[in-house]
Amino acid sequence: MKKIFLLTAWLVVSGLAWSQNPTDGAEALIRDALAWRDAPSDSLRKAFNARYLTVRPGTSLVDEPHVLYPDSTFYGQNHLDDNILPLAFGLVPDSVRSQVLGQVIATIRRQGYRPRVGPEAEPYLLPVLAENGYDSWAYFICDKHPEMVTDTCIAPQYVAEWREKYLAGISLLGSDEGMKTEDIRLKPDFLIQELDSLDCTVETRLGPVRSRFVKDLMHAEWWFEIPKGTKAEVWTPTASRAKVKRRCLARRLRVEDGWSVWRVRGGRHHFSIDFDLPAHVVEEQFVYTDADFPQCHSSTLAFAENGDLLCAFNGGTEEHDPDTKVRLCRKPAGSGRWTAPVTIAEPDKDKDRWCLDNPVLFRIPEPGEPVRLWYKIRPGYNMKEGGIDISTIAFWEARLEKSFDNGLSWSEPEALPEGFLGPIKDKPVWHDGRLVCGSSTQSKYAHIPSRIHFEWSDDRGATWHKSAPDSVELSIPCKLRRRGRVGENRDVPDNPDRYYGNWAPISSIQPTILIHRDGSLQALSRTGNGKMSVTWSRDNGASWGPETLTEIPQNASGIDAVTLPDGRFALVYNDFETLPGHSSGPRSPLKVAVSDDGLHWTDVVTLEDDAIKEYSYPAVICDDEGCLHIAYTWRRYRVKYVKVRL
Repeated sequence: MKKIFLLTAWLVVSGLAWSQNPTDGAEALIRDALAWRDAPSDSLRKAFNARYLTVRPGTSLVDEPHVLYPDSTFYGQNHLDDNILPLAFGLVPDSVRSQVLGQVIATIRRQGYRPRVGPEAEPYLLPVLAENGYDSWAYFICDKHPEMVTDTCIAPQYVAEWREKYLAGISLLGSDEGMKTEDIRLKPDFLIQELDSLDCTVETRLGPVRSRFVKDLMHAEWWFEIPKGTKAEVWTPTASRAKVKRRCLARRLRVEDGWSVWRVRGGRHHFSIDFDLPAHVVEEQFVYTDADFPQCHSSTLAFAENGDLLCAFNGGTEEHDPDTKVRLCRKPAGSGRWTAPVTIAEPDKDKDRWCLDNPVLFRIPEPGEPVRLWYKIRPGYNMKEGGIDISTIAFWEARLEKSFDNGLSWSEPEALPEGFLGPIKDKPVWHDGRLVCGSSTQSKYAHIPSRIHFEWSDDRGATWHKSAPDSVELSIPCKLRRRGRVGENRDVPDNPDRYYGNWAPISSIQPTILIHRDGSLQALSRTGNGKMSVTWSRDNGASWGPETLTEIPQNASGIDAVTLPDGRFALVYNDFETLPGHSSGPRSPLKVAVSDDGLHWTDVVTLEDDAIKEYSYPAVICDDEGCLHIAYTWRRYRVKYVKVRL
């Protein structure tokens, strides 16, 4: 007690001195946090937080919690070190822990996932992330990705310790010298999605402890070895005994936090584990894991006539690079595996500096119909001719290929008629013998809004017609609004003198089309105005009514929707409204919502919910049984596939 009293008194006195000379605040915070890390008492916690913790509730720029937009709640000067050490040493009150963690995550993202930490905080960064539900962030920081630097920003010894304790999950609960036979625990991190395999060995006084696994998003094969004459607790990430097939003697002790805990004796063991999937999810996979191109984007799905599921996407160095080509993977009917990517479209030979954009697969659901592939070809970034920037989407050209053998081979590309682009991102609809495509044109200039239109054909694409909304609601784009909270300043320009008028039509692109029971068509579109737009057609796409904003959040990223066999609708979208003063919002979370009327939506499945890079540009189709098949960009270097039964 006397020691605690003296430390508390010293803290209060030093806090007064610090308030008069705040320039040494960061150093003092680190010093005090390190001094009390072993056994902080309640009184020391209160004194530490009174001195260093800032709590400003209700200051987040968003109404719903989002990891990148916490309240202004932080330690010291809100540097990484300031927040990491209190989290590591148990000094943060439970009531603000998520907000302080949000500050850490937002800082790491701003720093390009290469966090800048001092030597005092460096040993604790990875454990803090792993122990607070951000283990995928720890892995992302330490893994080597094509678009990032090849050396880790954390000292190798700390990475090795983290891999051993948190990735491989090898814990020696006692000291190595005093280790007892039951002091071994194995709890690998099977739930990091991109962690495809791991092999780790720890030498102990009693012999080596080894943990090795290979896995996908639904299943793991796990081999592990513990010294003879010992026992160990091993953890599997399912509460179901039936989902763990064991080729060894193992006794289940309990279920804890959704994991099954087993007791095994020394020796070599093998578990085969089926993971628990989220509610409504039947299947989830990466469409590919290995490829000769580093990035991908803009996936599209279609069923071939033989039942094979086809997934096409852009693959290349990065979006809009000349080596970007349309790649295709196939999931044969009845198979649980995807084939490796193959190239099915590339730029014209006389346009070697051009790139491909937004492939769209579709098959008219009638016997003998081919699979159609539309895609756009455009000049790469910053290309100019005669001093004119031709890299804008206004210079897109559209191509069409067909496959009559279920996607195994493709016809030579043919150009669409001049002025027509075909489906710009999302699949068309086939209704009453008419093919209706949602299309759009874009501008890179703020005062020229992007606009949607529709292209339709009554002869399966031999001839085409155009239509567009007959009027468009006026609204200032988010990027030109005065900065503030989401939903505020909707029509208040940041600088009226520089803005080209106080009002402009909704800036919208990439419509997705729904078919209602009464035969009317509804189109929802991506916008730069913070909400999706909607327009309706009562004559099967030949004409369209006013385009207005809905109340559905929009982050200036792609969406897709589909009509279900029972007449309902499913929408896949990023549930985030772009903040005023910004051109776009985070491409996370990614959700599935369901609606009866196409305007009021209920979220039913969260596909992704962290802020590492992006989860975007979904494509969704529905099979005859009503199951959704969804593909989307997963952090720009994989395509993820999810099957959902609502």
